[in-house]
Amino acid sequence: MTLQIFLTIFLVLLNGFFVAAEFAIVKVRSTQISGLKGPKNVLHAARAVTNNLDGYLAATQLGITLASLGLGWVGEEVMTRIILNAVHALGLQMDDNMAHKISVPVAFAAITMLHIVFGELAPKSIAIRKAPGTTLIVALPLRIFYFVFKPFIWVLNSLANVVLRIIGIPPMKEAEIHSEEELKLIISESQEGGAIEETERELIHNVFDFDDRRVKEILRHRKDIVCLKLESAFDELYDTAITDGYSRYPVCQHNSIDDLVGVLYTKDLVRAHHERRTSSVKDLLRPIFYVPESMKIKDLMRNFQSKRQQLAIVTNEFGDTVGLVSMEDILEELVGDIQDEHDQEQPIVVPQEDNTFLVNAHEHIQDINKHLPHALLESEEYETLAGLIAYHYGSIPTEGEVFHYEGYEITIKKMFKSSVEKAILRWMNEPKTENEHSNS
Repeated sequence: MTLQIFLTIFLVLLNGFFVAAEFAIVKVRSTQISGLKGPKNVLHAARAVTNNLDGYLAATQLGITLASLGLGWVGEEVMTRIILNAVHALGLQMDDNMAHKISVPVAFAAITMLHIVFGELAPKSIAIRKAPGTTLIVALPLRIFYFVFKPFIWVLNSLANVVLRIIGIPPMKEAEIHSEEELKLIISESQEGGAIEETERELIHNVFDFDDRRVKEILRHRKDIVCLKLESAFDELYDTAITDGYSRYPVCQHNSIDDLVGVLYTKDLVRAHHERRTSSVKDLLRPIFYVPESMKIKDLMRNFQSKRQQLAIVTNEFGDTVGLVSMEDILEELVGDIQDEHDQEQPIVVPQEDNTFLVNAHEHIQDINKHLPHALLESEEYETLAGLIAYHYGSIPTEGEVFHYEGYEITIKKMFKSSVEKAILRWMNEPKTENEHSNS
């Protein structure tokens, strides 16, 4: 009787061991094992277990099954005898038939409770919360169990894989790899749980998005470029450079930004001014670094690093100047806006009364949407609000014109040549079924 009681306890604990092993090796990452300290044989066993997840999960399932069957076979009989002995010890008057009818379900309930609490729930919770440490504890015994039953485990795995292929599910890979979306979700959940700060979450998300963005999405439009004119007097160039406060300026001739002749560094201009070398600006010009607007910004950053450049002129497929991009623009994609004492950037969206917003129409739709109550539709056909208006309007609008789009009343506030520069958006709550436009 005593031996059977100890055997029952052992089977409950054995079941708990395999349950803990199962959850620990699923939860732990190989990088966590690499950072742990311990005996070399234990660390080696832990790495072997995590690198063969399919096989060792099968081993834990086999162990759980054997322990549960053994517990059902031995434990119920032991508990029944304990209950019967307790009935007799209490001097209760009950015939043997009735005693068995009562003791069997009570014994079943008691064994089930022991099995669930000590053989399932408690080990599972410990393994999930202390996955690396639990993995080190179970690694060696689990590895021994795996090698003892390896042929049987191989047969079970093979049969399971056959069934999976029949129903069209590929067998599990040895190592789990998280997708980009899963990693973003993990980071967001970590921030919500307080493990990381909001700024850290934004930085990590920006790193993921960084890989997909192109130069045309971050460039400074040609209309916003401060371009020095080669024909201007030296003092005029000097005053402009000092007043605007940039470290580098593109220089054009014939008053055309498509006819660039070089890049002028402010430090070279200042040095020449102090040395009274004011005869020709041409001698101070440096070569222009051109990049296509379709280039990915990760490739541009590598080019900046390898060529030791800080600024590039962006061109389209016809060789026309589209805009300008700097290393600062790239860094802002990761860490957000970088402002210095010379920056006087206008806000993208200025909230006004009654769900009305004054919007810089040359900004990207993605950036504008961050400040609006309801997002504007993004499309491959356009990138900015000005592009959206031109695409859906069908003609060049004039200042004061109004049209409706996806629940917004859009008023053209200011034009820059043939492009919308400023627009007023008012949220109307219910989107129109058709685009409408009129003169205000």
